Amino acid sequence: MNSKAVVLGLARTPFGRLSGSLASLEATTLGAAALVAAIERSGVDPAEIEHLVFGHVLQAGAGQNPARQVVFKSGLAKTVTAETVNKVCASGLLAVVNAARLINEESNALVGAGGMESMSNAPYLLKEARSGYRFGDGRLIDAMIHDGLWDYYFPMTMAAQGAKVANELGVSREEQDRFAYESHWRATQAQNNGELADEIVPLRVATKAKGKIVVDKLPEPARARVPVAAGSSNGGADAVWDHQPSKEFTLNYGEWAPFITGDVPSTTLDRDESVRADASLESMAKLRPIDKDGTITAGNAPGINDGAAALILASAEYARSHGHEALATILDHTTVAWDSPYIALTPAMAAQKLLAKAGLRKEQIDVWEINEAFSAVALTSAKRLGIDPEKINRFGGAVAMGHPIGASGARLIGTVINQLRKRGGGYGVAAICSGGGQGDAVLIRAS
Repeated sequence: MNSKAVVLGLARTPFGRLSGSLASLEATTLGAAALVAAIERSGVDPAEIEHLVFGHVLQAGAGQNPARQVVFKSGLAKTVTAETVNKVCASGLLAVVNAARLINEESNALVGAGGMESMSNAPYLLKEARSGYRFGDGRLIDAMIHDGLWDYYFPMTMAAQGAKVANELGVSREEQDRFAYESHWRATQAQNNGELADEIVPLRVATKAKGKIVVDKLPEPARARVPVAAGSSNGGADAVWDHQPSKEFTLNYGEWAPFITGDVPSTTLDRDESVRADASLESMAKLRPIDKDGTITAGNAPGINDGAAALILASAEYARSHGHEALATILDHTTVAWDSPYIALTPAMAAQKLLAKAGLRKEQIDVWEINEAFSAVALTSAKRLGIDPEKINRFGGAVAMGHPIGASGARLIGTVINQLRKRGGGYGVAAICSGGGQGDAVLIRAS
């Protein structure tokens, strides 16, 4: 509760459908787009950013340390350190938490954090190819399912498990469909009323310059920051930090950036692509369950999505001394682990642990965001915590907006802050489950 970590800016991309409007963009490009917007909204000098933490789950084929790629794609300096976090669906949330920890332990004063995913670009794997196929057929493995949506310990998809757990916990198909309908309705209202404008940054996706985002101007490359104490004992040319790269190894940001300027053909996405304004209980009731005798359908589960979210965190002292407004404070975090298939239980467990640690009652929490890994997860969480489902995810949730798994946790935190700011302050909780039977919750305060 004595946290010094405050949020100065936040932004996210719209979330795209599988093979939809954002499919041509790499996860790291989406991460860079969100980060550049968050930096701009925060008003900080990009050269002051010291470290970057980004969540990313489907890393197969994405290249070395995706967070470090985001550093360069965003135009940040080569001296900005970076690390990539993978805690499945909790990755983006944990990235923000880790940034707050660095600030609270005074390792850094200004940190970028967030999460990203391009599920459309997840590759297929040939595990036996390195040793060779001596005889018979090979097997293609979908990295999206294998690394993101498959329970390693009880081998089946999380959707199949979710249906079995929902049946066991008595969450009916009708309850799940109604909650999913409400998610779409709320998200539609939030979009139409401009409630998400403080979160979403529209993207102009180039249609011919594949992989590029069209912008009015390129981010200004940030200057490198060498530590004040660095250098040799005699201050001579043999100083540790006295080096300039060769021409061959000097990065030309204008050529390498994922952004492009000018009159370039593009399409604009300014809202979450999966939200269905025409959703109805009747249409949802007609959908077949994903698994036989199950209750989870394509209607009451989130889609497969692309997107990113980013936040700029700083110490309260840095914010004061540089004249920046603190949007909110990241107060505390808890995590839990339970039986792997029972992810529906873990957000409530983590939230209960968080409230007990902070000495707060559920009635003192003004904003609840609980990730809709499935409708059944949010409903189970509400029941276990004794919260009216009407009070959670007021702008809709992942069933409607989408669930790019590495980004969703950071999106939840941003949405909590957005709602707290609109209501004039208070306490908020963002809670999420993750594959392997874990749960995380974050306590946020705005004033």
